[in-house]
Amino acid sequence: MKIQSLAENFKKGILIAEKIIGKNLTLPILSNILIEAEKGRLKVTATNLEIGVVCLLRAKIEKEGKIAVPGRVIGGYLNNIPDQAKLNIEIKNQALHMTSEGGKAVIKGVDAKDFPIIPKPQSAHLLEVRSQKFQESALKVLACAALSETRQELTGVFFSFEKDKLTLAATDSFRLAEAIINFSKDDLGGDYQKFIAKNPSVIIPARTLQEVARSITPESEKVKIFIGESQIFFEVNDIMFVSRLIDGKYPEYKQVIPKEFSSSIFVGREDLLRATRVASIFSDTKSREVKLKTKGGEGKIKMESQSVETGENITEVKAQVSLKGESVIAFNNRYLIDALNTLTSENVYVGFNDSFGPVILREVADKNKLNENYLHIVMPIRS
Repeated sequence: MKIQSLAENFKKGILIAEKIIGKNLTLPILSNILIEAEKGRLKVTATNLEIGVVCLLRAKIEKEGKIAVPGRVIGGYLNNIPDQAKLNIEIKNQALHMTSEGGKAVIKGVDAKDFPIIPKPQSAHLLEVRSQKFQESALKVLACAALSETRQELTGVFFSFEKDKLTLAATDSFRLAEAIINFSKDDLGGDYQKFIAKNPSVIIPARTLQEVARSITPESEKVKIFIGESQIFFEVNDIMFVSRLIDGKYPEYKQVIPKEFSSSIFVGREDLLRATRVASIFSDTKSREVKLKTKGGEGKIKMESQSVETGENITEVKAQVSLKGESVIAFNNRYLIDALNTLTSENVYVGFNDSFGPVILREVADKNKLNENYLHIVMPIRS
């Protein structure tokens, strides 16, 4: 193999691939990135057997060939090379030789024939959606996916396919987020309706969705979605991700969402976030408890916390409150901060019925109109 490439182009694929690999003591080849020059294209591939990625990059191909090299080594090297540097890349004696103005590196590789084969979609895409909307929706729900493997389905993100919308949802049973992506008939593949008649939903590993969202840039236009037997594919520009699907039945999460809320708060997002962060400093390190106190007829709310170790804090925030009597709701401060960080509007809506039921947060547009395409629910602490 012998190629020429701008460092910026080569680096793009390598750094995406590097995020996929992991330490695998039983299969050391998986800590490597496969680099191939064939048919006038430069291809970079990585997999951890759960997620795989193939990136097609711009380069001048002088001689075809392929090699697998340690991902951490080549990624670390390229991180310190200026984007505009011109790289000359060549395979010699089972090693990758890279030269640029003022520098040279030789990275020992392994035989590419041992690298796993990455599956390809066997049919046309089912659906394509706007990249920026997909990224925004994915990032809004990912924080709620469970980290514990006790219930594997909760470690994933639920995708529900409907006639004119795709719904993403995630929950760890303490909080829940749902985001809706609307689309038109022009965005559908030929087999979409047939597919959703048999498979209206799938569960995707949260890490897969995170890597797809990370790969989206302001220049990205569409994300194409393909689904095969027990696998899903995402195509973003010249990057293809493939991932296993999670088996299992996702909980009927919509049953948790109350149809109505008797009490509501309209408050500045930054004000509430700042008050929660301050309260977190004084909250108990184990329970992380902060308390939201409200009283009908007052144009403010209070965020309070206290602990034996640090002391106590009360922060008042101006708000529009609709409530009969008084209310005290205890939250895990991290869950409330995560929720507020996913919201993007200047003002937010907080709806609840009592001190122990689900509390909903929504984005607020002009004239207190709620964004119906996104919701975040946090369950209070029962103290």
